[in-house]
Amino acid sequence: MAKQLNYDVVIVGLGPAGSSLAYQLRKSGLKVAGIDLVDLDGIWGKPCGDAIGEHHFHENNMPIPSGEAVANRVEGIDLYSPSEEVRLRVKGTGFMINRNAYGRMLLSEAEKSGVDLYLKTYVSHPILEAGKLVGVKARSNGEEIEFRAKVVVDATGSSGVLRRRLPKEWPVNEVLKPVDMNVAYRRIVKLGEEIEDPNYIRIYVNQEIAPGGYWWLFPKSEYVANIGLGVQGGRGYPHPKKIYDEILMKRKDVGSQQEVYADAGAAVPTRRPANTLVWDNFLGIGDNGFTVNPIHGGGMGYAMNAAFHAAKAIIEAFEANDFTRYGPLWKANLGYMKGIGAKQASLDIFRIYLQELSNDEIEWGLKNGIMKAEDAYATSVTGELKADFSVLDKVKLLIKLLGRPSMLQELVTVSRYMKKAKELYLNYPESPDELPVWVEKVEALYKEYKGKLGVTW
Repeated sequence: MAKQLNYDVVIVGLGPAGSSLAYQLRKSGLKVAGIDLVDLDGIWGKPCGDAIGEHHFHENNMPIPSGEAVANRVEGIDLYSPSEEVRLRVKGTGFMINRNAYGRMLLSEAEKSGVDLYLKTYVSHPILEAGKLVGVKARSNGEEIEFRAKVVVDATGSSGVLRRRLPKEWPVNEVLKPVDMNVAYRRIVKLGEEIEDPNYIRIYVNQEIAPGGYWWLFPKSEYVANIGLGVQGGRGYPHPKKIYDEILMKRKDVGSQQEVYADAGAAVPTRRPANTLVWDNFLGIGDNGFTVNPIHGGGMGYAMNAAFHAAKAIIEAFEANDFTRYGPLWKANLGYMKGIGAKQASLDIFRIYLQELSNDEIEWGLKNGIMKAEDAYATSVTGELKADFSVLDKVKLLIKLLGRPSMLQELVTVSRYMKKAKELYLNYPESPDELPVWVEKVEALYKEYKGKLGVTW
């Protein structure tokens, strides 16, 4: 017979989303359990670029990385065109973090305040009784354990260990399509030559090297870098490891590797947020709720934001003794979707357009100044196409686009649909009863938009 443990909240998965939630709930007075398959050395082990903007910590009341959690300070981003003749420099402070060290710090603080951690514990599936989610089944050291709770949080990443085993009719059981994710591969390496400007992370847009994505070189010091690439899934592109070995390793900078400290691959959601993060007694946050920037695939800061809103909603749910979708839990949706989610939905529209561009079109646009560095930054932050795109009647832009009349019309279309997507999320349903009609509107918008661009996937 399985051992039974009773909690108020059970968090499954202790990556950026789960450990941030445990940290946020540490002083709530609730009885919280955090569960993960790995040990402390494996915490936050998913492959990542390791870069995160400083603003995420301030916005979500999270501790600023310090000590061994900081691998390098970031002063900005360099974005390179396919030929690498054009470089956009975007200034902004951030960190290259030691993910494991930062994650361990969060869990240490949570544990000190009473959160119970269960590491090396495998969660197999949710426990449903009379159609109600009441906990999860797990195994640790050969022992079967039932974790019972009023609120169960799935923070297991895009694999959705719990989410995909919930009833099909629950809206949170939403399928992530392969074309809406990137398959990524990265290595942390010691290079044979010193990195120029080691406080600037580098992003290279090249559809021949990283189709539907990009490749990156993020310095961790003068000689150590996180180098990887992501390609759009579901379209038959080669595996990124194969591209890394056969193309990137032929470059002088990447190919000067003297030592490989770590290498791994992962699938990353690159689409608008899930239709809902919440249902009865359930929340799905982080990659589990597709809360990732669709343009660059960064997810740590957005996982923190989802955890921030989830913590507030959970605390209110216990105050009201209401753990249904009709109670305070729904506020996690409202907080995230009307904030960052609206921007991500808009950026998802832009992402679809970018993935259809050729190297020649990207090169031409960047070389002719269609988007400047500050405009690229503003677009990624606000989810609105900036600069000359917002004043398309200007003679300046028309002259630039005389040789590309089709691009002018496409940009008008993209800008319009970005605004429409953002508006839909800003008007996210106040009640779960309104969700089906809202989802129909979102899906209709995407279908119409793809039709106008001739996108078939």
